[in-house]
Amino acid sequence: MKTGTKRSRKESEAEQASRKKKKVDCFASLHDDLLIDILQKLPADILRYKTRFVCKRWFSLITNRILFDHASLILETSYGSRTVRLMDISEDKHGLTLKEQNLEIPYTGRIKSWCNEFLLITDLYKEGSLFIYDIIRKQGSFLPPCSTSCGGHYGCKCGVGLSYDKFKGVYKVVHAFLGPQIQCELLIFKGDIASCNSLKWKKISGPYYTGQRRYYWDDPVSVQGRYFHWDVHCSKYLVSMDTVKERFRQTCLPGSDVFPMNKRYSLVEMGGFLSLLHKVSVDKINVWMLKDYQRSKWEILQSINVSSHVWSSIYPGRVLPLPVTCVKGERYIIFRKPGSETGLYSYDLKNKIMRRLDVNIAPAERCVVRTTAAASFF
Repeated sequence: MKTGTKRSRKESEAEQASRKKKKVDCFASLHDDLLIDILQKLPADILRYKTRFVCKRWFSLITNRILFDHASLILETSYGSRTVRLMDISEDKHGLTLKEQNLEIPYTGRIKSWCNEFLLITDLYKEGSLFIYDIIRKQGSFLPPCSTSCGGHYGCKCGVGLSYDKFKGVYKVVHAFLGPQIQCELLIFKGDIASCNSLKWKKISGPYYTGQRRYYWDDPVSVQGRYFHWDVHCSKYLVSMDTVKERFRQTCLPGSDVFPMNKRYSLVEMGGFLSLLHKVSVDKINVWMLKDYQRSKWEILQSINVSSHVWSSIYPGRVLPLPVTCVKGERYIIFRKPGSETGLYSYDLKNKIMRRLDVNIAPAERCVVRTTAAASFF
């Protein structure tokens, strides 16, 4: 009798396991296009921070075929706030649409970097203080003080950024600051931030070249959550860092003797590449893309004529509108109009049309752009 009961239990367990397996197999048998149609019905924030991590296949599809068309940015006051505005920009049949929601942060400070689900925040009033916050789990932790004081993370002599090393499955806080020369240190942590305050900073070799910004070192432009680029106000190169290899290098700038850079350029991530917008003349901007980081190989993507009426409304002829982010890879560039009458505009590189986005921005608000680690399952 007992033997029969054991057999029936084993059969029951086997049937349950078989059903579970069948459910997974049935779902896995869906064609990619059909699965994408289903996943696209979910809100962007759910896709980005939860659904994407279900399995390797979902991560690849959501990252490369759904969220590839989205851009996220945070609007916060220059002095920091516990409530910031989270903007998601995507494309539909009518053009670009914006979804806005408030994001509560249990710490008042200025957001310095945003990689995947983590925000790196600095306190404007507490020298050297850094706070890491997970916007999905709603958890945060203070990081240990820097090993060398840089005078606080709010001035022009210090730059910090957050990157992700997909090979080791760890995040890296990069702190570059001005000493007798440019110095750098790293803080490495895994996805669990509970033990961050017990970690230690690691010093690494800083760059030997600082362009014409010897006494100024700002936050970097992040690409793929891995490569950092600093504009050092030089006509010949940028200072770049591969945070996986933990090495600095010079990245030669494009251009020629006919159209030299002359420091009239802005940097932005576009479709997983670093892009450079070069003001060639009063009415022309060249858009370059760094296609090969290792070889510093640039390709010109397009030349933009800025003589139209809409362009003239945000482009005074002297100051280049600030590129903030891009949507749908290489299709739309999001600009911010400088000055007191600020606002966000989208430029369609395909149809060559500039439109103002339906969002109000105060002159004192900052734009913090989210960067995503290169597509891999971690």
